[in-house]
Amino acid sequence: MVNEELQVKIRKNFAVITLNRPSKGNALTASMLEGLAGVLDSLAGDDNVRCVVLKGAGEKFSVGMDLNAMADCTPEENQRLIGAGGPLRLAIEAVEEFPFPVVAMVRGHAAGAACELATSCDLRVGSSSSRMGTPPARLGIVYPPEGLERFVRTFGLSVARKLFFTARYFEGRELYMMGMLDFFVTDEELEPFTMELADRMTRNAPLSTRGHKRTLALIAGQEAAPPEAMSEIMGLVTEAIASDEAVEGIRAFQEKRAPKWR
Repeated sequence: MVNEELQVKIRKNFAVITLNRPSKGNALTASMLEGLAGVLDSLAGDDNVRCVVLKGAGEKFSVGMDLNAMADCTPEENQRLIGAGGPLRLAIEAVEEFPFPVVAMVRGHAAGAACELATSCDLRVGSSSSRMGTPPARLGIVYPPEGLERFVRTFGLSVARKLFFTARYFEGRELYMMGMLDFFVTDEELEPFTMELADRMTRNAPLSTRGHKRTLALIAGQEAAPPEAMSEIMGLVTEAIASDEAVEGIRAFQEKRAPKWR
């Protein structure tokens, strides 16, 4: 599946989505973000896709929103683009609501809105080429509160302060030490490691993986306070333990073989 701004390929039991504007540093447009949300919604209905890798074409993940396009828009139009209910929020919500893990492969820059897009992914893999940062302080704007809250929730207040007060780009090893990258490998290893990671996660029990993603989202406060979410969480636990997957997982462990998920 290919269009001008996004490429989607299915590899075994996971999908690779590529932001595809390499001549523009994969700068994000409204149509690209809306397309990303649509692709993720479509893949969420495919039982064979149990992980997604999000990457950029060429040497950058993405330089963030297309500032050249934003310069031609009114403040109100730009607010709709990045604010609540706009294309950026829709894409990020689609990543967070995708039922299985989404992995960001951060080659080169992931700046501004693209930094938040990578932050919304469940895992981030980077290398010495990785650069992540948020430049609003250099642009004279205040980042939307939904985004600020996501950075604080994911990385903590101290890291969020470093990102937004300094407005600098942090490099690969720094990002790993700050907890912004979950895995740090060499530039040569970046793509094969990320693909192997995705493939490895698809070998786990699908019901278990879905349940863990949903439960982690609930207890992290993304959708409901823990007391309100507990009945749903316990329902996921009960469903999994009573499933055929649990029977197969335990039997495979006893028989010292790889489980066969249906």
